[in-house]
Amino acid sequence: MRLAAVSVLAFLVLAPGLSAQDIFGSVTVEPRPEEYIHWDAQSFAATQADLEERIAEGYRTWGTRFVFERVLDATADRPHNISIVHREGYTQPEIHELKWDLYVILDGSGTLLVGGERTDWMSDGRPADQQRPGLRGAQSFQVAKGDVVHVPARVWHQVVLDEGQPMTYMLINVMEPEGS
Repeated sequence: MRLAAVSVLAFLVLAPGLSAQDIFGSVTVEPRPEEYIHWDAQSFAATQADLEERIAEGYRTWGTRFVFERVLDATADRPHNISIVHREGYTQPEIHELKWDLYVILDGSGTLLVGGERTDWMSDGRPADQQRPGLRGAQSFQVAKGDVVHVPARVWHQVVLDEGQPMTYMLINVMEPEGS
């Protein structure tokens, strides 16, 4: 009991000094104002309208209704990029060696499958846009506006949408250093 009382007393005496320490005091201040970015609701609405128009005009990725606008590129000093993605209908599963995905759902809803194994891929030389693989054994997450899903590198994942239900999301890709 005495040891506990001494410990509490020591904490009360030392705590004000500990809280006064500036834990950020050793951080180098190097402003990079060109990297300060703010997307407001109006900017997002304009980007979403542009992406929807591109799909309506027939733009496709791998033969699917999937378009994106890269709004921030990765650089040597910034190991991440950010895109606004709009999807409609079927899209293929994907996996990345060094890229982690962070999905922030901005509009719409659907299912994000994470993990498992890719199925129904034909290794007969058929191009990707002529295939419709899926995932078996994946975790299934129902997602809607406001949800966030984190997908590590080297894990299969796939966005699955109900027929006629589009989804728009911010995709933040964080790159692992080579050789990790």
